[in-house]
Amino acid sequence: MRKVEPIRDTDDIERMKDYLKSKNERDYVMMVTGLYSGMRVSDILPLKVRSVKGTHIEVTERKTGKTKRFAINPALRKALDHYIKENELKDYDYLFPSRKKVNNEGLRITHIGRVAAYQILRDAGEHIGLTNIGTHSMRKTFGYHHYRKNQNVGILMELFNHSSPDITLGYIGFKQDELDNSMLSFAY
Repeated sequence: MRKVEPIRDTDDIERMKDYLKSKNERDYVMMVTGLYSGMRVSDILPLKVRSVKGTHIEVTERKTGKTKRFAINPALRKALDHYIKENELKDYDYLFPSRKKVNNEGLRITHIGRVAAYQILRDAGEHIGLTNIGTHSMRKTFGYHHYRKNQNVGILMELFNHSSPDITLGYIGFKQDELDNSMLSFAY
């Protein structure tokens, strides 16, 4: 399995968002949710509308079993509100419903899966010329840009449930950037 990377260039983030928004608003909101929350895709996909109606999102992480609560960023709030209203989603609806899995009455009974999310993001990445994109790229991109802006690895360690700064910096690709810059700027 190949390692996915954060999207380092903010213009590439905007290009991917524009591409997804032009194709399917659900997919755009899924990406924006990952970019502004730092949640794992396994915690994003099963969200229901009622989970994002307030000022915070609270989830029990599938991987760790820990409950996380965090504020909804204003940009994410705007995207969620528009998406929910335009699609007339009810509190009990999945935020990212599958178009393929329906019951006898034609109601969407589940959310999109990890493979579908991967294909959506991979397609958008390829469209703009990025190759190492996967579902974890949303979380890594959040961490990478959060760290660049705030320079506070402690907050990211808490958000990601990491045990050390080295793990967090390696995870978001920042350590590699520092190593690369050091090697490229080295001269006698």
